[in-house]
Amino acid sequence: MTVTTRIKFLTLTTSLLFTNATICEAQNAHPLDQSKENMRLWLETAQKRQAEENAWKTDQEILTNYKEGLLAEKAAYQKQIEEAKQRAQAADQQSTDKISQRDQFIAAEKALAAHLRTMEEEFAKQIPSLPAPLIKMSKMAVGLETLKKNLSLPADQQTDDVGKRSANLTEMIAEVEKFQQNVTVSNELHKNAAGQEFNMQVVYIGMAAAYAVNEDASFALIGSPQASGWKFTERNEIAADVKKLIVTATTEKDTSFTTLPVPTP
Repeated sequence: MTVTTRIKFLTLTTSLLFTNATICEAQNAHPLDQSKENMRLWLETAQKRQAEENAWKTDQEILTNYKEGLLAEKAAYQKQIEEAKQRAQAADQQSTDKISQRDQFIAAEKALAAHLRTMEEEFAKQIPSLPAPLIKMSKMAVGLETLKKNLSLPADQQTDDVGKRSANLTEMIAEVEKFQQNVTVSNELHKNAAGQEFNMQVVYIGMAAAYAVNEDASFALIGSPQASGWKFTERNEIAADVKKLIVTATTEKDTSFTTLPVPTP
């Protein structure tokens, strides 16, 4: 081998070695860079994952709180619904009770109207037996006029103004009771057997009996209630005693007892 050939071979060998070294260096540098890139990507992925987890936890807390709020709201609505049902049931029961009370009231009103009608009719039958001064009293006169109107009501209106009708009848009964407990003196016109008319003073002992006498005590009557009205019978022999009774009843001068006959029915 010549020198020239050796130099060329050395140069080629050196060149190959250099090339191999460059290739080896390039091959050795590539995995490190790849590792760095992989590390960067991993870190980026880990950060994104952490961010997503944090966001998910936040959303989960929000949703949990929202769910709890909805459940609480649902429970409140359910409670309101139950309370509304209870109020509705109570209202229905109250309405049923009121309807029942109304029906009972209507039935009671009809029964009262029927009973009141019977009482009015019975009272009307007793009017002829009432003394004249009692009938002329203002309250009694108004009551009797009202009673006549009430009795003229048709059947389908007999329940009208039941309260007023009841009050009217009660007031008339009270007037009768008041008259029954007192001695009443009144002026009335009466005729004797001959048809002569006299202005007489009449003493009513409640509603049991009446005694009448004229001014000069020449004409006297004794009266008693009958179904058709008061019946007066001439009893001139008691005229002086009746006159004395009237003085006792109208003044305080004479407090003596007067004996008089009791009228027969």
